[in-house]
Amino acid sequence: MARRLERIDARIAEVEKLRQAEDAREQRILEAAAATYGKQEEAGLRGLGPLLDEMKLDPAGIERFFESQEEVARRRVEEATPELQLTTEEIELLDTEERAILLIDPCAWVHSSPGWVCAHHASSCGWSRSETRNASSSCTVNTPAKEWNPKVEAYGYGSKGWSSAYLHAWCYFDIPARPGPATVDVYTLVRVHGFYVLRPSGGSASFTLDLEMKGYQYGWSWASASSSVLNLSGDTMGRFDEIRSLHFVMPVGADPFLVRVSAKLRATAKRGGALAVGDFATGAGNYIKPLWVNTYSP
Repeated sequence: MARRLERIDARIAEVEKLRQAEDAREQRILEAAAATYGKQEEAGLRGLGPLLDEMKLDPAGIERFFESQEEVARRRVEEATPELQLTTEEIELLDTEERAILLIDPCAWVHSSPGWVCAHHASSCGWSRSETRNASSSCTVNTPAKEWNPKVEAYGYGSKGWSSAYLHAWCYFDIPARPGPATVDVYTLVRVHGFYVLRPSGGSASFTLDLEMKGYQYGWSWASASSSVLNLSGDTMGRFDEIRSLHFVMPVGADPFLVRVSAKLRATAKRGGALAVGDFATGAGNYIKPLWVNTYSP
């Protein structure tokens, strides 16, 4: 058993290099965008000096106005958070739904359906983040439960200040080897429960959540699938409580292979008073969780 776990860890470490490169690219692009908007904010009201003088407006007073709008935005989130929680009865209903789903898992019928090879336990889970000024991200990861509790939030600032937070959470599932080379169907179900609050306040605000599944063997991804779960902008708030499925077909050799299931969250806000929050962590019943990775070959 110990040697098998070592081999799984070695395969994950090999694939992690690809994931790290992917997230490093996200961070580089985020930093480049932040630098561009930062230059605009530095210019800020200075470029409007003559106009402000003519209109007898105080630049410092205008900046104070935008700062006050930031406080308004933060109060909006504080007030909305308790209102967007699930009730005890609603959580119990979701738990009942999950038990029913697990009961009809095709892998429960493995003796009558030998083509199914499935993973109900994650071998490894983790998360990474990239964020700019006035933005933050956090996540707790429970590997035995295959559960993530991610949160991203961005607050615009000043007259043109742009903020963004990106978070990537994932779990790896080890799939045992087939007797020989095969073409395999790979499936996952992911529970998504959380809430969001957006306020553009004369600027802009957006939040996106994407799910992704990739199959790896011999250190490379041979197939993938993704789902755009949320793509929000404007002045809005609400909840999302659904199950999403992902599926792809992958050729495999007669060796174990890995499947990585991921959630990618991004919040962006521009200008003082703008906010974007995606919260799948605060309060009971808020989480993102892949239930299993099932694979089938005839």
